[in-house]
Amino acid sequence: MKNFFLQLSILSIVSLGLYHLIGVTGSPYYFSWHPLIAGFFFVVTMFFHKGLQNSLEKGNQHFIRYYMGATAVKLMLIMLFVIIVALTNKAIAMNFTLCTFFYYLFFSSFEVWISMKQFGKK
Repeated sequence: MKNFFLQLSILSIVSLGLYHLIGVTGSPYYFSWHPLIAGFFFVVTMFFHKGLQNSLEKGNQHFIRYYMGATAVKLMLIMLFVIIVALTNKAIAMNFTLCTFFYYLFFSSFEVWISMKQFGKK
């Protein structure tokens, strides 16, 4: 778990830096509160990974069900949150949505990569 935490921390720092470069370039789609979104995805990824580890102890079928179910629930909740923010605050809707999508892609790709690397052999 320490190795995962280190890798996740490095991913968070790299993704924060890359997104910050978007702001430096003067893009009109930069969302200034992006560190909060990155922190949210950091915490969600930690819990997701811990759940994967726990489900693997209960067997392969449980692991597959947990992975598919947790991924679907996570996606639906994030989409619902983005829609709510977009409908209630139109001024930041596009920037918030693009920022959330950016971090969702980064952290989801990391989850798949680390899951295949760590759990694919079992």
